[in-house]
Amino acid sequence: MKMTPSASKPRGVGVHDARTGAVIWSHSPGVDVTAGLAADVDPRHRGYEAWGGPGGLRDARGQEIGPAPRSTGWAIWWDGDLLRELLSGGTIAKWNWEAAREEPLLEAGLRGRSIRPTLAGDFLGDWREELLVPAPDGRSLRLYTTTHPTSHRLDTLMHDPQYRLAIAWQNVVYNKPPNPSFFLGEGMAPPPRPQIRLIGKGEAIVTESRPEGIR
Repeated sequence: MKMTPSASKPRGVGVHDARTGAVIWSHSPGVDVTAGLAADVDPRHRGYEAWGGPGGLRDARGQEIGPAPRSTGWAIWWDGDLLRELLSGGTIAKWNWEAAREEPLLEAGLRGRSIRPTLAGDFLGDWREELLVPAPDGRSLRLYTTTHPTSHRLDTLMHDPQYRLAIAWQNVVYNKPPNPSFFLGEGMAPPPRPQIRLIGKGEAIVTESRPEGIR
């Protein structure tokens, strides 16, 4: 079927300059692309890769570099390297860029048919992300965290204002994975140090209350 541009859908997928709005690259004019994702999943190509709609996996310049993952719902920093993993239906998978396939790392499971988590983000503070999903019976929430060691030491992502804001809007309309204001991926430069201002003396005082008779 021949695809033709339309006034309402001038491009199916487009990457824009965040400062000016100018189109950096685009493809599939006139095509209603229902889902897509961008994440650094292939260390052979600098920057994020993107996929969704016609065509395969594309590099940061929009050039096709091979087959694309099937998952287009969510990305999560889970294992020990700087690449991002894929999340779909409660399964966290690693993209094997040499074999062009997704390889499962965790089967958490989600109630219903949702491909998105209740919430996902760096809540525990070692820069990898945790996964919050409903239990199978729907009566509780379960928090999953990685068990993979890492040699990379980064500040908690919640200290980055853009990332913290992204956590807040995750539950608004079509939620997508949060991203910090700096590039986090293979070959990244040292990230900026968080600008943290302590309130008062900057000390946390914990009072512990114990039942009668316990010391």
